[in-house]
Amino acid sequence: MKKLIALLAPIALALTACASTTGTTGGNSTATTTTQQLGTAALKIAINAKCTTELNNLPAWQTATKLMTAEQKTNIQGEICGCVSDKAPQSVTAVDLATAAIDPEARATIVSNAVTKTINACVAEAVK
Repeated sequence: MKKLIALLAPIALALTACASTTGTTGGNSTATTTTQQLGTAALKIAINAKCTTELNNLPAWQTATKLMTAEQKTNIQGEICGCVSDKAPQSVTAVDLATAAIDPEARATIVSNAVTKTINACVAEAVK
């Protein structure tokens, strides 16, 4: 537990150093926004890749796509994984993002959990 606190404390300090309390300078906010956008984009890419793998491993998906053309399968898969990529980051906390930035194993677990939480809802949306 002490190691975790020792590891997270510098991250918390670094994250708070980026926060602007005055809001008048504007210089830091652009850099912070860009960093957040890059982090979110990277997370979405990882989630999309994990979604594709998970979807292709689902027995129900394999059965449902047997009679589809490759183009139909690709279109529906893109729709489902696009949905997952959009919704999954909403289930990731700031602490998870900080942990994912420094620990590849944690990143894989966080991405996997986010995909698992959202894939069924997105499949249901795509089927409607």
